[in-house]
Amino acid sequence: MRAIMIASTAAYAGKSGIAMSLIRELEGRGLRMGYFKPYGTMPVDVGGVLTDKDAAYINSSLAEPAPVEAVCPVVRTPSFVEAVLAHAVDDLRSRVVHAAEVCASGRDLAIVEAPWDLAQGSSIGLSAPEVAEMLDCRVVLIDRPGTSADLPDSVLCERARLKDRLAGVVFNSVQEQMADFLSRRTVPFLSSHGVEVFGAIPFDPLLSSVTVREIAEALGGTVLTAQDALDVPVETFMVGAMGQEKALRFFRRKAEKAVVTGGDRADVQLAALETSTRCIVLTGGMPPSSIVLSRAEDLGVPMVLVEHDTLTAVERMEALFGHTRLHDPRKVDTMHRMLRESVDVDRMLASCGVAGR
Repeated sequence: MRAIMIASTAAYAGKSGIAMSLIRELEGRGLRMGYFKPYGTMPVDVGGVLTDKDAAYINSSLAEPAPVEAVCPVVRTPSFVEAVLAHAVDDLRSRVVHAAEVCASGRDLAIVEAPWDLAQGSSIGLSAPEVAEMLDCRVVLIDRPGTSADLPDSVLCERARLKDRLAGVVFNSVQEQMADFLSRRTVPFLSSHGVEVFGAIPFDPLLSSVTVREIAEALGGTVLTAQDALDVPVETFMVGAMGQEKALRFFRRKAEKAVVTGGDRADVQLAALETSTRCIVLTGGMPPSSIVLSRAEDLGVPMVLVEHDTLTAVERMEALFGHTRLHDPRKVDTMHRMLRESVDVDRMLASCGVAGR
C-alpha cells in the first residue's frame, strides 16, 4: 500500500483537519484516496459498528468510503483499557495491517492518521513510529508552535524517534506575531538539522470556534433564552468575576465571545450583554433575574444555565475550544483553502515518495 502518515507533536495540533484537507486536495487532483486511523479515542456506534467519531466522519466524506469496520480497527473504551491491563487483547498488529490494506485497496494513496501524539498507543504497540514502520509509510509531522521564547524541541524529539520515517513538518495555527520568527529563525534551524518544513498555516479563529449549541451540550446546560441563536459561532470565552464597571471595559476587549459567570452576578451579566457577546454561561445552577433574562431575549443572546461551579465550567470550556471540530462545512472549506495557500503539497508528496498530479 502507498500511504502517508499525518502525526503531531501534541494533542489538538490540527492533525485531523490537515489530513482531511490533504485528502480533499489530492482527490481534486484526480487521485483515488483512502483514509485509515489505526487507533481511535472517541468511540461512537455507526450502524452497530464501534469506531472513532472523527475517523467515521472523514471516511464518510471520501469519494470512495471504506467499510466502517475497517477505518478504525482499535478504539479505546473503558473495557478495552481493562483488557489491555489484564493482558487480554488479541494480536492488534495483524488486525491493524489487515484493516489498513482494506482501506487502501484500489486507492492511489491512503492517508493514515496517527494517534494524538507520538507516545499514545505505545502500551499496545500502536504508537505513530510503530505503525509507520508496520505500514511502511513516511510521516508528516504537525506542530503547533508556541512563542518566540520556545525552541523546536518537540519536533527534534520526534525526529529522533521517527528517524528516516520523518518526511518533514507543517506548522499549524501560527499566530501572526510568530510567522516572521518561524520563517527567519526556526525553519533555517530545523533545516540545519535535516528537517524539512513544508509550510506554516496561519491561525484562523473560525477553526477554533464552537457553536453555542456545542457549549451547552459539553456543559450539560439548559438554554434559557434565544433558542434560535444556538448555531452561531463563538470564537473565545472570558470569565466575569469583577464589578460591573471593570467588567464592561474587560468584555469590550474581545468580540464573538462567551462569558462565564455566576448565575447570581446580574451586574456582570448586564455588562456582558452591552458588548459583543454570543452567549452567557451561568454557573452554580442559579438562574438569572427576570431583568437579565428579558434583556438577553431582546438582544438574541442565549443564556446557558449549568450546575458546574465556575472553575469546572472553565476547564470544560478550555478543552472544548482546544479541539477543532471537523463536522462543519465552513471549517472544512477554510482548512482546505489554507492548506493550498500555505503548504507546498508537491514538495511534501515528493518527500514522501509519492508523485503528485
